[in-house]
Amino acid sequence: MVKVLLISGPELENLLTPEVLVNSIADAFRKFSEGKTVTPSRTVMWVEGNWWGIMQSYVPGYGVGVKVVNVVPANVERGLPTIQALVTLYDHVTGSPLAVMEGSVLTALRTAAASALSVKYLAPGEAGPMAIMGAGYQARYQLRFALHYFKATEVRIYDVRREASETFAKYVEGLGLKPVIASSPKKAIRGARLVIEASTTKEPVILGKALEPPVHVVSIGAHTPDSRAIDDDAILKAKAVVVDSRKAVMEETGDIIQPVRSGLLNLSEICELGELVAGKCPKPIEVGGITIYKSVGVAIQDACAAGLAYKLAKERGIGREVEL
Repeated sequence: MVKVLLISGPELENLLTPEVLVNSIADAFRKFSEGKTVTPSRTVMWVEGNWWGIMQSYVPGYGVGVKVVNVVPANVERGLPTIQALVTLYDHVTGSPLAVMEGSVLTALRTAAASALSVKYLAPGEAGPMAIMGAGYQARYQLRFALHYFKATEVRIYDVRREASETFAKYVEGLGLKPVIASSPKKAIRGARLVIEASTTKEPVILGKALEPPVHVVSIGAHTPDSRAIDDDAILKAKAVVVDSRKAVMEETGDIIQPVRSGLLNLSEICELGELVAGKCPKPIEVGGITIYKSVGVAIQDACAAGLAYKLAKERGIGREVEL
């Protein structure tokens, strides 16, 4: 009989802390940029107007991970997460299934870990205001992980939904930080030293005219070719643009596709996160101006996080084993 370990969302949160996950994500991205992983492009389909993705990857040292994920913005009105997913982990030698994990928490954790990795390398060293654009499910994870590498004097919050901003402000207060609810993207961004965009916007909320260097920008929204979270002015002013995967961003996000096609951004000068970690960017990175990290998410993150969670769960006796 095949035995599979079931790992819940709360269990993943206990296992995959910033202290352990960010280092593993760095290792996975380095292997990805060195061509040591097997990572096909994700399969994307639209169901009733909602985005679905199937992502698979083999990362040496972690295993084979497969995730089915969807993004359903209308779930906000249903009291459900806008992002839901399930992740399965397999032994890369035998092909045997090892674990099934709640995927929306794992997705949030691995996405936040990659963002935090960019913050570690690119954010200004001094303390200052942080801006959070989009106060939904992902924002809490993004904030918690980023705080390990950036000291925020206050957290400015912008969301089109006032209620979401107010709820997130209470979360910020619970962390011992000062929340400031902003009435516009411009007011949130101006003077911030770290800006994190985690929204479902299709129109830019990261505005170049409002960015004041030094500032590092993290953008994880706008995951379709016709969507933008970052305007052309911000791209033009950036001293460095770092992405999770050149191939993935050129297939999936208007934030990179459109400025590259218009000639505003040179694809050959864009650095992958794994290259940044390895010190092998196409051109020197200038920290201290405006830097941008754009992510659409790649399957190596899921395989890495799942493999690490499985290893730690087995060591600590966490999860529930079932026979199939």
